[in-house]
Amino acid sequence: MPSIFAGLNISVQGLFAQQRALHTISHNVANANTEGYSRQRIDFHATNPEVLPGTYGMLGTGVDVEAAKQIRDEFLDYSFRGENSRLGQFEIYDDILKNIEGVFNEPSDASFSKLMDNFYASLQELNKTPENQTVRALVRQRGIALAEGIQHMTESLKKMQRDTNFELEVSVSDINGYAQQIAGLNKIIYNSELNGGKANDIRDQRNLILDKLSKIVKIDYYDDSKGRFHALVNGHELVDHMTADTLVATPRTTRLNEDDVDDLVELKWASGSDFRTSEGSIAAIFNMRDNIEGSNKGIPYYVDKLNEFVDTLATEMNNIHSSGYGLNGETGLNFFTFDEKTTADYNAYFLSEGLNGGPPIDVTSSVTSGIDTTTSPITADVEESNAQIIRDNINKILKNNPSYEKKSVKLINGKYYVTDRLKADRVTISKDIDKDLNSIAAADNSNTIPGKGANALKMATSRHNIKLYNWGSPDDFVKSLVTNLAVDKQEATRLFTNQTVQIKQITVSKDSISGVSLDEEMSDMIRFQQSYNANARMLTMFSELIETVIGLVK
Repeated sequence: MPSIFAGLNISVQGLFAQQRALHTISHNVANANTEGYSRQRIDFHATNPEVLPGTYGMLGTGVDVEAAKQIRDEFLDYSFRGENSRLGQFEIYDDILKNIEGVFNEPSDASFSKLMDNFYASLQELNKTPENQTVRALVRQRGIALAEGIQHMTESLKKMQRDTNFELEVSVSDINGYAQQIAGLNKIIYNSELNGGKANDIRDQRNLILDKLSKIVKIDYYDDSKGRFHALVNGHELVDHMTADTLVATPRTTRLNEDDVDDLVELKWASGSDFRTSEGSIAAIFNMRDNIEGSNKGIPYYVDKLNEFVDTLATEMNNIHSSGYGLNGETGLNFFTFDEKTTADYNAYFLSEGLNGGPPIDVTSSVTSGIDTTTSPITADVEESNAQIIRDNINKILKNNPSYEKKSVKLINGKYYVTDRLKADRVTISKDIDKDLNSIAAADNSNTIPGKGANALKMATSRHNIKLYNWGSPDDFVKSLVTNLAVDKQEATRLFTNQTVQIKQITVSKDSISGVSLDEEMSDMIRFQQSYNANARMLTMFSELIETVIGLVK
């Protein structure tokens, strides 16, 4: 037969168990707004019963606290981190493409298209009054504005590439910092749980860091059979229990793209192996910084397209302008050069170091193959036919020779040469025109000076030459470039918006399980408080019984 003291002991156990539960509720309420905190719950279990003799069965001996359990769904954690990597990736795409749209600034009064409109309009005016100095000054200023506008756009894109590279270095620092924190928390968790308990609050801190890390880079993680935690990036062990590997940003020794800015970095692990990842914000940063082609076109793609536009436009304008005559009778002058060079200096540069730092390649015979050299005088139709044959031959030369990729063919001193492209961030009008308005070649021959502006008209109508670019005319090229950018930006925004919704849905599901509900905690508080009071009342009752028994003995 159990003694009165057994009942007293059961009441004491119940009192302590409810007190522990109230303590846990207090801890939950205190951390209701703590980032990454998961609510905890006390699990009770009945203590081993006492076996009664004979057929009386068993008699309960009270309650014990089994554990303070963390309420968390590991599947939702895994889902969140996987989707969070994609969110970080799409967010970077959306942000950088938005900035690139800001560089082109379409449509606006300072946009690429507007600069072209103004320049071509001034050439139309020059065709009407080629002797007018005010109109000539307008052509010069509109040419300067176009060149400076393209320069500014290119320089802005290159600054964006430098900023993106800096963002990459910041991401490296964040990854290394998170890895060190995880390794430190692993040590605390492992040592704290050697006796079989759970370091719930420390695990919450580690889970929060994993959430933040997952936005930067896609991670895998697991606990091995010995309870040691591992985190991996693309199969490489970032955290091995209490040890963290380190990412190192090393200066790139060779340019990935011809027009990349200096001091870009590559990432390697401290062991020297290459860093690779396909998801997370860092993957998007790499793509936006480096990609010149593909589905995720980055900053180099738009720099390259500006170079293509400028080189083709300047070459066409120079070919037309150099064939015309200025008011001063001069001919053979270019309209566009670079770094404000004269035509002579421009030609001398390309003839000495115009192809990969060395002399250019003479392809005159290939370029002029098939043109009509017998018809005299040359009619407008023959002239146009010859021009088209020359363009077709140039396209074949550049297309059929892989070493000529992203090169140009320029007419210099009557011969055609394969050269480097004219760079968009260096284009200017020629110094000849900048110094002397009379050098603008509006006339198509010396006999029509000053009254006819046929050459200015040729320059103006080149705007509608649909065979000048693979994308059509200069207008078509600009529209296609801006449209492609708008489509890419729209797609990035769509993906980012959809991913944000998905993350919010998972977060709501996580919060419904792991989040602290103050209403629920208050309800539990009342329940455990009543149980505590009841156990205290039982304890008082058993104390009174013991006093009665002691009184009978006396």
